[in-house]
Amino acid sequence: MRGIVICAFGTLCGVGVAAQSAPMLTLEQAVQEALARNDQILNQHDATEQATLGVRLARNTFQPKVTPNVLGSFGQTNVNSQNYRIDVSQKFVSGTEIRLGAGTSTAQIPAIVGEPSSDIRFYNADTTLTLSQPLLRGLGPGVARRGLSSAELRRTDAGRQQALVEQQVTLAVASAYYHIVGQQALVDVARQSLERARRLREASEARLDAGLVSQLDVLRAQQLVTQAEIQFFDAESAADDARDRLRSLVGRDMSTPFNVATDIPRPGQEHVEADAAVAIALPNRLDLKSLVASGADAERQVSFAKNQLLPQFDVNVAYTRRQTADSFVHSFGVDRFQLATFFTIAMPVDRTPQLVDYQNALIERDRRKREIATLQRRIADDVKHAIRERDRLVRGLAAAENSVDIARKEVEVAQLRYERGLSNNLDVVTAEGNLLGAQSRRIQVLADSAVAGLSLRAVLGILNPRNLELGISNLECGTSSVEYGPRSRE
Repeated sequence: MRGIVICAFGTLCGVGVAAQSAPMLTLEQAVQEALARNDQILNQHDATEQATLGVRLARNTFQPKVTPNVLGSFGQTNVNSQNYRIDVSQKFVSGTEIRLGAGTSTAQIPAIVGEPSSDIRFYNADTTLTLSQPLLRGLGPGVARRGLSSAELRRTDAGRQQALVEQQVTLAVASAYYHIVGQQALVDVARQSLERARRLREASEARLDAGLVSQLDVLRAQQLVTQAEIQFFDAESAADDARDRLRSLVGRDMSTPFNVATDIPRPGQEHVEADAAVAIALPNRLDLKSLVASGADAERQVSFAKNQLLPQFDVNVAYTRRQTADSFVHSFGVDRFQLATFFTIAMPVDRTPQLVDYQNALIERDRRKREIATLQRRIADDVKHAIRERDRLVRGLAAAENSVDIARKEVEVAQLRYERGLSNNLDVVTAEGNLLGAQSRRIQVLADSAVAGLSLRAVLGILNPRNLELGISNLECGTSSVEYGPRSRE
């Protein structure tokens, strides 16, 4: 038995030393680790990179295109239908397109049967520089770069979505972090309550032996110890669950030990009126910015669909040289070029697809406008609710601290009366329960207040995960915007 006790004591000491040696994790460090390793943020970062690649692909439309096309050989093997050609094209955002093609192909005329002459071989050379300019359908940057504009909108929106995800993860990390701090405080409170309950049980048993109290007092004290043990074990289990939750959010291994700061910051003294807060939120909320950008894109889609209703009328200017040559080298030259102009006119009789696209674009534009107005009203409601919630928690914290002071004095008075024999331990048991409840409420309200401060900044759109110290008073004018663009994986 002595060996078992020594081993158990050594194990507890080892656990205590390990807990003390665990590295300290601050809230800022936890947020930074989550920004670097959280699965949700990494997935959104991948989406942002894909949107960036989409912009790269759309811009490639306006890059020079060089296409060589060779099928054949040189020398005496220049049989019929061999091609040697290179095409270069360049498209501009105005709709203008320039194409340059230079090439030659082999051909032959078979010899007449019965005559000794050999086949006649020659080259068909074609070098043409063409300029094409649409005058109606396809004219202007709004039409020609429609795909690029949509890709840039998706990339910008992906950056805003990444910032929103970072804010959401920051709030989740802060909530889990302060939940750990609160549960640790509850563990300490429950431990102190358990110690007081055990002392009360020992005192009740001693007074029972002296004949000063009844057996009922001892039973009450034993029941209080049992309840305190249950509350202590529940607080420890909740603290472990909160640690696992934070490990999952920051991307740490579940077996990695860490400690957190034991203090919870009190609510700040900064105050902002509801109307001023709404004025801050409207220009800074990223979801509203995304919706406004979508509304502008809907306007551009209306213009694009309207342009597609016009007939196609393109003017083309060609500078061409088409000759036959007796050798490959003579197929290319700078003489005998001719200037030619021609027009392309096309107008479908049935324009139902274009009309339907135009009507859909109008409907989508009007829907976006309604969504913007609805979101603005919802933002105003969310901001007012967040301010009321913060003020309620501040008032609740003051009331909870006052309740703790009263409950602590009640325990002292009940303990003193019990020691002097003026009452039984029922008052002590009741006072202990009230004190534990008041302390638990105070810790919970304090943790909720800390999270509510961050939530208010997130509702206002000014929460910067990389600078949690930034307060509302720094942006009370409502002109600053907290926004994050795409970040490279490095």
